[in-house]
Amino acid sequence: MPERTDQPPNVHTLLTALADRLVAKHASHAMTEPLALAQALVVAEHAYGPTKAAETAERAIAAALPPVRPGDTRDAYAARLRLIATGAVA
Repeated sequence: MPERTDQPPNVHTLLTALADRLVAKHASHAMTEPLALAQALVVAEHAYGPTKAAETAERAIAAALPPVRPGDTRDAYAARLRLIATGAVA
């Protein structure tokens, strides 16, 4: 179900959705910065459809993303996203 477009994006929910998406397939594959940004767009458009709200959500997700560390797998990166979604600093 799409998020309400008249509210600011819930970054915590979006980061959790991104983490879920990253581990759904190929969890042991290498994580890259371009992959994180591309998947942020997918998550935002899935939540809001092709709208201005999706653009706002995409920017909010991108701003909250931790840097990709050398050797990160999609699974390890997703674990950090989940920590951030709970309010921790990763």
